[in-house]
Amino acid sequence: MFKFLRSWSAGKLFASWIAYWILLIGICLRPAVVAIWRATRDTPEHGSVNLSFGDAGFVLDVVKGGAKLYSGSIHLLPLALLVAGPPLAIWLLWVASRSKRSTPDAMVGG
Repeated sequence: MFKFLRSWSAGKLFASWIAYWILLIGICLRPAVVAIWRATRDTPEHGSVNLSFGDAGFVLDVVKGGAKLYSGSIHLLPLALLVAGPPLAIWLLWVASRSKRSTPDAMVGG
């Protein structure tokens, strides 16, 4: 089913992880990055960025001039699954597809 993974080298596997993490950051953190950018630019209003960890998980609040520009939170388990889940699944599929190549039955014909 995932025959294309057999031809992947370790470098290509690592590059796929990097691409996933870049997309994850670009999609999930884009609103937060835009709010932080707006809050920290030189303007008469003062902005603040607060990242904390507690019962609600990671909480990010961005405030500028007393107005909340962004507020977001994520618990530790969903964050860990977002960051490590898909790369781990790709690695497991990659290992499974490569181990089929070195079985004794596959070597009989060669």
